[in-house]
Amino acid sequence: MPAARNATTATIDTKKADSSSVTLPRRRGRPPKTDSAIGTESMLSRDVILQHAIKLSKSVPLDQISMVQLAKDFGVAPGLIHYYLGGRDQLVSGVLNDYYRQRIGALPSLTGDWRADVEGIARLSFQVAIKNPGVSIYIASHNRFRLFQDVEPGETDYGLEFFNRMTSAIMQGGFTADQVALGYHLLAQYLVSASMAEASRQLPAYHQEFIEKKLESASKLQYPGARFVSKAFSRLTSEIAFEEGLRVTLDGIQAWKKTPQLATRKPRSKAS
Repeated sequence: MPAARNATTATIDTKKADSSSVTLPRRRGRPPKTDSAIGTESMLSRDVILQHAIKLSKSVPLDQISMVQLAKDFGVAPGLIHYYLGGRDQLVSGVLNDYYRQRIGALPSLTGDWRADVEGIARLSFQVAIKNPGVSIYIASHNRFRLFQDVEPGETDYGLEFFNRMTSAIMQGGFTADQVALGYHLLAQYLVSASMAEASRQLPAYHQEFIEKKLESASKLQYPGARFVSKAFSRLTSEIAFEEGLRVTLDGIQAWKKTPQLATRKPRSKAS
């Protein structure tokens, strides 16, 4: 993996530059320069490429952002993107690490109130997920780099930081290690499903007219339940569904204090 290079800002420029005015040292393994790539190449770095990919992921699913597409956007050969970035794993992990950085960056310190802190982390995480639909869609269907990241030496793994912050918040409730582990998993799964639903516009309110018309045309005798909830279901928004789903999940975790065995059951043995 090539060493990280700092770059705080950069402008993508695909125009040709005068080759006599730009001189870059040749490096082992570096692909040949072309005139069309010289102007942009002088500004390329790992951070610049990642920042562009992060911007794309706000409207394009992460698994659809390819090294070839990035090369076209910068007006360079794909080999140059690999030279600075590494491979696709580094692309995905770099984008996801920034995603978790956004989650961590706005979080206040823990207060000692486990439920209030977990609610705050969950709400902020959901807002970040809404702003990054391409990442939310990716996380819902991929396991690689879903949490822990492949970072450069000296860089922070923000996925690990997020994991530590959420588990530390739950720990404040005096739960056992088994309960904290399960609680984190349930909350993470809930956030994934809620974020995916919003990113994919799956909430009924996005399709209210169609759903209501379909349900209202169904027979009351044959589909009494569907007819009963037709208007209420078609009006469900992300805000309503997220808050109520979070409350139900946290109520369940809180109940473990009264019936701890529910959260510490041993897995059933597989049938021989």
